[in-house]
Amino acid sequence: MSNKVIKFPKTLINQLSEAQKLALEMETEKNMYQENIEWTMQQQDWDKLPAIDGRSLDMLALFGDVMKFTPETSQRIICKLAEQIKKNQITDPLEEYL
Repeated sequence: MSNKVIKFPKTLINQLSEAQKLALEMETEKNMYQENIEWTMQQQDWDKLPAIDGRSLDMLALFGDVMKFTPETSQRIICKLAEQIKKNQITDPLEEYL
C-alpha cells in the first residue's frame, strides 16, 4: 500500500505541513488496519472471532469506501458487522407475542 499524499522529492519530512503529516499518519494507520482486517478475516475460524473492535470499526467507518479487500473478506466483514448489529439491538421479549 502506498501513501497517496504527494511529497515532492526534495521536500524534507520536517517541511511538510501539519495537514500533510496528519494525512500521512492517517493513511499509514488505515493501511495497517486494512492489512490486519484482511488477515483476520482470512482465518479459518473467522466466524468464531470476537466482535470487530472499536478502532477497526472507526477505520472502516472513515475509510471503508477506499479500503481494498478480497471479495471473500468483504463478505465476511458484512457478516461480522450484521452479527454485531443484531446482538446490540434492544428487543422487547414480549414483542413476538403481539
